Amino acid sequence: MDTKTVLITGASSGIGKIIAEYLNERGYSVLGTSRNPASVSDISFPLLTLDVTSDESVSQLVHQLEADGTRVDVLINNAGYGLAGPLENFTMDEARAQFETNFFGVVRMVNAFLPVLRRQGGGVIINTGSMAGLIGLPFQGHYSASKYALEGYLAALRMEVLPFNIRVFNINPGDFRTGFTANRRIIGTVDPIYRRKFDQLLTMYEHDENNGAYPIIIARKIEKLIRKTGGYKVRYVIGKFDQVVGVPLKRLLGDTLFEQLMMMFWKIKK
Repeated sequence: MDTKTVLITGASSGIGKIIAEYLNERGYSVLGTSRNPASVSDISFPLLTLDVTSDESVSQLVHQLEADGTRVDVLINNAGYGLAGPLENFTMDEARAQFETNFFGVVRMVNAFLPVLRRQGGGVIINTGSMAGLIGLPFQGHYSASKYALEGYLAALRMEVLPFNIRVFNINPGDFRTGFTANRRIIGTVDPIYRRKFDQLLTMYEHDENNGAYPIIIARKIEKLIRKTGGYKVRYVIGKFDQVVGVPLKRLLGDTLFEQLMMMFWKIKK
């Protein structure tokens, strides 16, 4: 196998770290990124400093790699976080912060690395989306919105860059056992009128996440996509069957009936 260099954002923990470790063990040259690499221990691959919410930080990373003569063959946009709370209670700053990392962080990285990949004659871009970008999650509305936005962005990007031999893949994980649950942030204020239902659904989400699939299956899928040379799907939904089946079920039932079904599941009533 030709050694490919893979750059993975958000590789200090969770899904990103597991992907990086797996690809590193498989012989790829892996470069991870973190906002504060010095605070991270037990890492088997180089960890570079990067804040995907900063134009300057992204630009510095590109210049650093070019100065070092490092060729990046695969860009994996994985950095992201969850911010929970009733939509009415989000401040505009909280909503913007969610999009700055989950959506605009991907846009910054793509804009910075597309010229690099074109000059090299092609490459691969893989983005960690979410099933929350296909099915709206109450009390995680801006997280869902940021992932929904990625779906439209990547659909257009995939077609725009195909003539340059740049392949774009989107993976949509369901619930996995990672640090995502522990790292989920709660907005500053939750109105008492929402508190009972918010706590109830957050408990359900955390239960599903803590009993989710192990992220190694995402890493294996990503390696297959890196090596893939033929046709590919628009997206790859990954996770336990009882969650993955929700996507085709939504198409089968239609949006209205599916939403009614999910409200029954989440015990949401008038």
